[in-house]
Amino acid sequence: MKHSRILLLAAPVALLAACGGQTADPAFVNAAPSYAALAMDQTTSDGMAPAAGALSAALVAAPADAAAMVAPDACHPHLFVRTHEVVARVNGHLYKFLANVAAAIARRPHLADATEQVWQFVRRDGVQVRFTITRTDPTHFTWLLELAPPAGAFVPVFWGDIDRSGASGPHQGTGTMTLDLTALHGVIPTEKAVGTVAASFETTATSRRLVVDAQGVAWEIDPVMPDGSMMPASVLTTLEQPRNGHYVYFREPGKGGSLKIRDQMVFLCPDNPQFKLGDVTLADRWYVAASGSRHGRADGRLTGGQLPDQSPPVDKVVGVTCHQSADDATMPAETFWLMKEEAADGSTIQGWSSATLAVGAVLPDACDPALNPPSGTVPDLLGPTNDFDFSGVTIAGNASLDDPANQPYPFPGM
Repeated sequence: MKHSRILLLAAPVALLAACGGQTADPAFVNAAPSYAALAMDQTTSDGMAPAAGALSAALVAAPADAAAMVAPDACHPHLFVRTHEVVARVNGHLYKFLANVAAAIARRPHLADATEQVWQFVRRDGVQVRFTITRTDPTHFTWLLELAPPAGAFVPVFWGDIDRSGASGPHQGTGTMTLDLTALHGVIPTEKAVGTVAASFETTATSRRLVVDAQGVAWEIDPVMPDGSMMPASVLTTLEQPRNGHYVYFREPGKGGSLKIRDQMVFLCPDNPQFKLGDVTLADRWYVAASGSRHGRADGRLTGGQLPDQSPPVDKVVGVTCHQSADDATMPAETFWLMKEEAADGSTIQGWSSATLAVGAVLPDACDPALNPPSGTVPDLLGPTNDFDFSGVTIAGNASLDDPANQPYPFPGM
């Protein structure tokens, strides 16, 4: 999702600073939701991700000899690219709402008292914006963003709350938020996305935690591929159909972070001519080493999708991608990858890798052993002995911070 698609939501602050009511109470402004405080980020200078499913993979028939089951990038799972696409997609849809909030609180409130402050203005496209913050006790505030078409009635599109107990800076606290994409589409028909996204968050001066639950969301997908070409219409149609997704994000800048994902994605390998969506569980985690370099690893498991059509029967596809960068602010490069089809007993049907691995092999340079304790091994093409343990990648079907299934996946130094 490219931000250029959504920047039109926010007019320049200088043009928004029209006359209004009295000056906003800083306590209310500091309690307002902020994109900088609530968005997921995997690096301190997070770049834009390519569209989901934009892979040029092709099925490679591998012989029984594991040494020959190495195909140069033919079936690369690109798991870090996929996690980064999820981050960009969720952030982009969150910004559709928070751009309006930022534009509102840049103005003077039209109504203000000790318990409620209301901002209201009309965007350049004629859409009316009304944002209300209500203080329910000294540290707890609720939000409501309403939009209306020109000469139409206001409709709630975004709401939530924040408890700022113990906060040491603006926009810090614990709370919830709901994004009603269907309501947004009803007010602005050019907004393609529909569905509901609920989230809980906890932001402090040193960390950010976010649990997101997307129900029946038809995400707006950027059709431009990484190479500048347009995504095939059949793939775009598949990716924009309603689906559910669940994400658990945690990051301590300068130390590390993790992202757990349960989503539906298109994998073109194994063979997937109809671009079917498969069910994917994915765990990405990273940390900053003593040298300052960023070491990361993502493990993924695919079921459903095109797999029931495969012969011999494929129970699941597992993959791993290791990635590194010079520091916590730089987009990492993928240093190792493996992807393989497994039968129900865990045996390998066929697979692909950037390196030939013997059972129990460790890649200390390409895959940091600290990211898969205690053995430090990575999956190999000969069997399931070193497969990643997905039992620890729990995600509840809700957005609760308190649900044990929604705890962050651990990373070294956490």
